[in-house]
Amino acid sequence: MNIAIKFICIPLLVAGVVLQAVRLEAKDQRIDTLERDLRMAEYQVETATRTLAVTQALQKRLLEGKRVKTVTVTAYNPHEDQCDADPLVAASMRKVRTGTIAVSRDLFDQGWVFGKKVRIEGLGIFEINDLMNKRFSRSVDVFMWDESQALSFGRRQARAALLDI
Repeated sequence: MNIAIKFICIPLLVAGVVLQAVRLEAKDQRIDTLERDLRMAEYQVETATRTLAVTQALQKRLLEGKRVKTVTVTAYNPHEDQCDADPLVAASMRKVRTGTIAVSRDLFDQGWVFGKKVRIEGLGIFEINDLMNKRFSRSVDVFMWDESQALSFGRRQARAALLDI
């Protein structure tokens, strides 16, 4: 019996201990790998959060300069000499209506795009649905159905604010 313990049980126990040690080492390596991956992910999240904060701050500073401008305000009618071949359809492919404005292309390139709302000092809130001819800059054209009303509106300077609504 003593011999059986020495030659059979002890080697089996040693083999079991060695297997457990190998399994523990493999688990330790896996834990180390997971901890390293977690640290890397936390670092990436921290970096992305900082990058996002900086980007948002820069965008806010850029938008502050673009949001309120002094512009030339005029009026236009649905006539082919003031529009293109189909004067009832704006550049946004929407039908023109009261409350529509056209903006100059420089403003359009600065984020004053179709669908955005603009408050024009002394006139109200309008929606950008049209573009002005390339020859105009820093200008807004208010759509009016009545030609005499548009003519009497004339040309004026006003502050216009791009809204977030």
